[in-house]
Amino acid sequence: MKSRRLSVMTATTSINGIDATAVSAVAQRLREQRSEPVRFSAGVRWLGGYRTEAQVGPNPALAGDEPADLAGTGTGPSPEDLLLGAVGQCLIVGLAGAASARGVAIKDLRVDVEGDVNLPAAYGLADGHPGFQAIRVTVHLDADADRLELDALVDHALSRAPIPATVSNPVPVTATLAR
Repeated sequence: MKSRRLSVMTATTSINGIDATAVSAVAQRLREQRSEPVRFSAGVRWLGGYRTEAQVGPNPALAGDEPADLAGTGTGPSPEDLLLGAVGQCLIVGLAGAASARGVAIKDLRVDVEGDVNLPAAYGLADGHPGFQAIRVTVHLDADADRLELDALVDHALSRAPIPATVSNPVPVTATLAR
């Protein structure tokens, strides 16, 4: 399994702030790798109560917490908030990449992501699936293309975005106690 630290070439062409030369170099490298997955990882530590700190890649640590109405202190986003944010971020990355590949200039792009969680099941108070029951994304996209092309762009990006795909088609999650 390859590390996700992929080197890229210097930019020569850009649309929507995306370096087409670098994207081309990454695509070529991935073609050569074929089906070898790229590993991502995160380390999360408990800070007391429901507060956590996640080290995700080389970025500054990300605080997490539950909101006050769920017995947390509200000092950071909840795990549910982070998952919704990851769905939205991944979809935006896919939309920006697909639009750029098609030569579509984006003027404005944002997404609203919401979902419904069965908290009684998560707290062990009711039967049922304790996770999200549904996730809904509204895409706000202003670009130099007609509505039909933008709809196709959204459908394409959603079909290729790893995080929405993982949420829609769950993968096994295992947890083992370290020795």
